[in-house]
Amino acid sequence: MAHDEHPDDRLVKVAIAPNEIIAAMWLGWLEEEGIRALARVGGSGPAYFGTMINERAIYVLERDADRARAILDADALE
Repeated sequence: MAHDEHPDDRLVKVAIAPNEIIAAMWLGWLEEEGIRALARVGGSGPAYFGTMINERAIYVLERDADRARAILDADALE
């Protein structure tokens, strides 16, 4: 581990969004709450559709994971 890294700086997956649009919405919710997050393309959708329809894994810093899961769960239920 580099000297400037913190153990809680590890990225962890907190959710799987079904597509790019939902992933963008979820990233927005997390950002509104001060949680930095990123989405990585997964799945193997047809190449001619591009990656828009592929699932997105949502990652946050480990220290934010529980809060991020709670935010996504709460917003999904509303």
